[in-house]
Parts: sequence; structure tokens; C-alpha cells
Amino acid sequence: MTQLNLLDLSYNLLVGVIPPQLANLKVLVRLNLSHNGLFGCIPEELEGLTGLQDVVLSYNELEGPIPNNKAFINASLEGNKGLCGNVAGLHPCERPSSVVKRHSMAKGRKLILITVLPVMGALVLLCVFIGVLFICNKRRRVRDVERRDGDGWLSISMLDGKALYRDILNATEEFDAKFCIGQGGHGSVYKVNLPSLGNIAVKRLHSSFQNTHPKSFINEIRALTGIKHRNIVNLYGYCSKAQHSLLVYEYVERGSLSSILSNEVESKKLDWLKRVNIIKGVAFALSYMHQDCSPPIVHRDISSSNVLLDSEYEARVADFGLAKILNPDSSNCTTLAGTYGYVAPELAYTMKVTQMCDVYSFGVLSLEIVKGNHLGEYITVLANSSTTDPEQLSDLLDERLPYPEDRVKDVLVFIVNLACSCLLKTPKSRPTMHFISQKLSSMDACPPIHQRNPHVMRAIYNP
Repeated sequence: MTQLNLLDLSYNLLVGVIPPQLANLKVLVRLNLSHNGLFGCIPEELEGLTGLQDVVLSYNELEGPIPNNKAFINASLEGNKGLCGNVAGLHPCERPSSVVKRHSMAKGRKLILITVLPVMGALVLLCVFIGVLFICNKRRRVRDVERRDGDGWLSISMLDGKALYRDILNATEEFDAKFCIGQGGHGSVYKVNLPSLGNIAVKRLHSSFQNTHPKSFINEIRALTGIKHRNIVNLYGYCSKAQHSLLVYEYVERGSLSSILSNEVESKKLDWLKRVNIIKGVAFALSYMHQDCSPPIVHRDISSSNVLLDSEYEARVADFGLAKILNPDSSNCTTLAGTYGYVAPELAYTMKVTQMCDVYSFGVLSLEIVKGNHLGEYITVLANSSTTDPEQLSDLLDERLPYPEDRVKDVLVFIVNLACSCLLKTPKSRPTMHFISQKLSSMDACPPIHQRNPHVMRAIYNP
């Protein structure tokens, strides 16, 4: 993996020395080995990693001199009592002669213990081993779940949460309205520019969610920070103090799909192929959450407001899992689960959110992307209709775009029929997101619609 740019192994139970083979990662930009049980010296071979920009080695048991490299000189090294060097916060390194002398004396004492007091030495080593295991386990539990000070500050992040909290307050002038880029059901979103991270998005939770940090909430947030997918917005972490509770996300350049579709100029930039790719991206993200996460994650609030677009118009699903963790009782309350117009009809009588609720919302969203706006009551008509043919498609297309050519029209008919199958009244009759993502991945290989057997078409559209 010599072309690796980012290596993050923080918050694990790694022990031993840092392998010098990391020096083979010639294009490494960020290295994070913090909050582990690593010991020994930092390999001097890492001095050759001239492309390194960000190094985090805090909270290990490292010792000895730091490499003569700009990234290591500016690295986060707190929590390592044995490191030395000409850097603020570290002791100057001892001369080589004194180090050799100290090691020689230690070797002599060790030889005496082995030869004269073998039994006592074994008992001492056993006690030390048990003590180290206990201390490391305790440290990990405290740091991995939450970190507090006397003022009630809390953070879950691979970053220095306390410094991040302070930097966010300064950068937003304590959340001045001019930095606000959106409002949601759970809080307001601010664009924040930090020298260390660049642009990030910070969701400031409403006061009803502040100052409440049950263990289940902390564990849910910590699990969500570990989810990585190209079509899902990265959640960096959560930090909080008495005044504010903040969720820290990566910043996605173009904003929400809802705002783009409602803008006459921007919506025309979303041509048919871009829209098809957005639908695919949302399907891949939901399939990943339903199929590949353990335990599976139900988004619970799929809508055009919760789909963001990056600079390349790639779909990035936001706010995944937050409807549940911010409203832990919402599994029994339909008013807290989802956005009006996207909510599956069975919630009115089952009061239970399932993966099929996400499937229904995905169907509504797909039709909205094709049409350019929410279809409203017409969704009920489509849910009860048979498959759409190319002649019927014109009523469902965004009139702001040129009428699609035949090949693209075939793809859009395919998507519309797939979306309609997501709207079926009986949840068990709807396809799974895994099935949908597979069909969307393979639809480019499908022959034109006029060459297909109608019975085969029904089998494709109605799994």
C-alpha cells in the first residue's frame, strides 16, 4: 500500500514498537497512531517522509528523540512521558554517553535479578504485567468513550476535542448567524474554516439535546464516526460543553440537493446523467448502511434535504442514524421519524421504523430527482399503477432540462419503475436496498427497452 495518503489506527489496542517499514509509505500525508499502547522509540527512518503534514502520536508509551522532520516537530505528542527533543513541551534529549551508561547499569541490575533472585524477579514481573494491563485497559475505556474535565467538557473525536471546540467558537464568533448555512430539525449547521482541517460543517444541536450524554448516546456517536463510505458524509466527532453541543462533519461543497433542485439556475446544471448518478449514490449509501454495517443502520430521514452534493456532483448522504440517537423514543412515535412527504405509510399503524421505511423514502426521492420537485399526492397514484412505459415518462420529467435521448430515456424509465416498486403499500413487497443497488449497478448493461420482453421487464421492476 505504498500509495497510501492517510493512515489512521487511533483508538485501538495496538502494542509494540512503531514499525520502521512505515517509511516505505513515501506519499503519506497524515499519520494518526494516538490512543494505543505503543512503546519504544519513534523510528528514525520516518525522517525521510518529507510529504508528511499531520502526525498524531499522543497517548502512547513512546520514548526517546523525535525524528528531525517538520511534521514530527509540529506533531501532537501529549501523553508520552518519555519523548525528548528541542520542541516546546519536551525535555532536551540526553547525551549518547549518559544513555549508554544508564542502559549498562540497568543491564547489570537485570543480570543480578536473574542470577540471584529468579523467583522474586518472576513475581515482580508478574505483578508489573498485571498492573500495566489494568492501567492500559482503564485508560482506554476512559479515553475511548469520553474525555471530561472539571467543567463538564466532553469530546468523541480522533482530533483534540477541547482545542477543536475552542477553535470552532473563535472561527464562528460564537455562532454568529452569518456563518449559518442551514437549519434542520435537530439544530443549525455552520460552515467553519479551520487552519488545521480546512472547511468543516458543524451542527449545533438545539438546547433540548444539550447537556445530556447518556452512555447509549455516546456509544452510538462513536459507532457512527467509524462509518466510511464515498456516498456518506463523514462524521468526525462530537464535542460539548455546558453552552453548546456540536456534531462535527466534513464540509460538502455544493450543499443540499433540495436547495439545488429549487434553484432555477443550479438545477439546470444537474443534467440527466448527473441525476442518475445521484440516485445511484444514494442507493449505494443506503445499501451499505442496511447490508454492511453491524448492526445495520436505518437512516430514518431520507429526503432531498439530507442528500448533499460535492464538487463533482456526487451524492453524499447526511444525518445518518441521528434521528434515532437524538430521539431515542422515536421507534414508537411516527412524528419523530422522517420528513413529511417521504414517510412510509405503514408508520401510521405499525409505529415501527424498519429498513423498508428507508426504501419507501428512496423511491420518493428518486422520483423527485427525475421530476425536479416533490410529486406530492401523485405518489399515491404511482404506487398503485403498473410499470411506466416510455410514452408515459414525459409527465414525470423535469421540464427545465432538454428531453432525454432514447438511451437516457430508457435508463430513466428503468429508474422510475424501480422507484415505483419502492412505493408499494405492503413493505414486504418492496425491494431491498441491496437489490436496488445491484440493479442500478447493472442497468447500463441492459438492452434498450423496446428490445426487451415485457415479462422480463416485469421481473426486473417487481422483484
